[in-house]
Amino acid sequence: MMKMKTAKKLGAMILVGAMTAAMAAGCGSDSGSGGTDDSKTESGGSESSGSTSAVDEIKERGVLRVGTEDSAIGFGYLDPATNEWTGIEADLGKMIADELGVDVEYTAVTTSTRGQLLDSGDIDLVAATFTITDERKLSYDFTDPYYTDAQSVLVMKDSGLKTIDDFDGKTIAMSAGGTEKDSIEAITDANITFKEFTDFSEAKMALTAGTVDGFAADSSILQSYLDDSCEFIDTKFSPQPYGIATKKGSDLCEYVNNLIDQWSEDGTLDQLVADNNIQPSYVADDAE
Repeated sequence: MMKMKTAKKLGAMILVGAMTAAMAAGCGSDSGSGGTDDSKTESGGSESSGSTSAVDEIKERGVLRVGTEDSAIGFGYLDPATNEWTGIEADLGKMIADELGVDVEYTAVTTSTRGQLLDSGDIDLVAATFTITDERKLSYDFTDPYYTDAQSVLVMKDSGLKTIDDFDGKTIAMSAGGTEKDSIEAITDANITFKEFTDFSEAKMALTAGTVDGFAADSSILQSYLDDSCEFIDTKFSPQPYGIATKKGSDLCEYVNNLIDQWSEDGTLDQLVADNNIQPSYVADDAE
């Protein structure tokens, strides 16, 4: 197990790295212009993309194809009773489509399929709790963050597990393609087995069934799976800045980034968080 002094040092490094990634997340827009440059928004981004403008293609098609999750309550959720999409990321997709003057079409994605569907051209952008990392920026362009979360772990109330170091010899469930394994291994020397599941609901079912000892994800997502039988451990870690992802070099990223910056400045993003009953879990001074 890791000494507290070492944990705090590693935590500070993680925090600095995450904030650096967040500040560098923009996709070619002038960082000093914010999101209020109407000329860029109206024209659909910069002209550097030449003759292949993704923004123009979307306008001609008349539909913005948005990849979002269907099981992340508060972020991207497809209500089986009404067949309606709800959540901050579904809302953002609709708002971006409205700005473009087109309809919105949602495609359900998971952490393991969102990049594949973007690469194949089946969707135009991903808004699906997609954490901005240096590695991912090699493959995709990201907007500035629209939300920052912290990660944690859900456990059954009778498990006796309170901190991440308590998981030595235990198994933690996570969504396939997520960052939880790397985040946890960065803050503990505990010998932990990680089991990946297709989506969050499957991971929660495994926890309830007792086939795993914990369920790790971003805390705001875990909040929607909290019930009378389970609870959070005390440890929160690894700030997760969420960005909207597009193909690299696409003028769509700059167009959307201008909107995100504008909505950040005018309070729209804060209102979306409140409207979707998301309880922010990330506080810079509290992160491991």
